[in-house]
Amino acid sequence: MDRGRNVMTTVEAINACIPLNNPELTGQLGSLSEIVHYKKGDCIYDIGDIQKNVYVLIEGMLRCYFIDESQTEMTDSFITEKGMVANSVEIFVGKETPSVVGVEVLNETTVLEIPVQAVFDLMQQYPRMAKLYVRCLHQALEFQNEINIKRLYLPGNKRYEWFCKKWPEVDQIASNQQIASFLGIRSESLSRLRHQKRKHQ
Repeated sequence: MDRGRNVMTTVEAINACIPLNNPELTGQLGSLSEIVHYKKGDCIYDIGDIQKNVYVLIEGMLRCYFIDESQTEMTDSFITEKGMVANSVEIFVGKETPSVVGVEVLNETTVLEIPVQAVFDLMQQYPRMAKLYVRCLHQALEFQNEINIKRLYLPGNKRYEWFCKKWPEVDQIASNQQIASFLGIRSESLSRLRHQKRKHQ
């Protein structure tokens, strides 16, 4: 993790990722935020941590994971889209509760980090901030809903096809176990699907 060497300013990052169309609000939020660079293998936050910041992806690739009832690490989702918020649901309800998921960095990644308390404070002052909060919540719900529908209703090979279309870059970097646990298929089955894909390329 590196908190220095920022070419982009926090205000520029906000305008690029979460345009507020309010220079005063953008300036205030920028003064409270920080741009952080992560390396492959870094953990932005782990299971059980209290999420003190809102983590907005500027560029890079993230994997969200949890531990199932058999104490096996499972992939919940991947995040690659600029402007996506890499926080779990706990942060949206405004409670300091331990996170049920963790977020791992899959390659060189840059994140805009905004203190959670600052977000809630600014929501009291700016209606635009409250609208952004609602938009982020809606975006997170839509994102998770799409994932759940695909995993529930598609057969394994179609799940992998959907995954490759949605996250082609992740397929090149993530491990077999990480992708298989996300898709809900056996690692051996995924190996066959990946082999077939390479043969047809």
